[in-house]
Amino acid sequence: MTTLYLFALFTLSYGGMFALSMAMDRHYAELRGRGAEPPPALRRRWQLGGAAALALALAASAHALGGAHGFLMWLGALTGACLLLVLLLSYALRLAVLLGVAAYACGSVAYLLAGVY
Repeated sequence: MTTLYLFALFTLSYGGMFALSMAMDRHYAELRGRGAEPPPALRRRWQLGGAAALALALAASAHALGGAHGFLMWLGALTGACLLLVLLLSYALRLAVLLGVAAYACGSVAYLLAGVY
């Protein structure tokens, strides 16, 4: 059970940070072409999706490890996810997108499965 929560923590951290980065003009333009900006409705969906993923990651971490330790593990997972995202956005943009979508989906499923078992 704890393993699924920790898997959900790391994948949702990456997926949430990816969604928040796609809400920014610079990263969206790198993906869609120079000068492209996300429409306001799409930007709001990216922001809400990213915030929801990070909140679920915090909940998974707190459930797996308890309050204080869970919060520290969440901060560590965010640090690792941000580092990975920055490196992938700089050198392998398509891989960052593929991994971001997959991480968001896998993390959500892992969180739901961990709650069932």
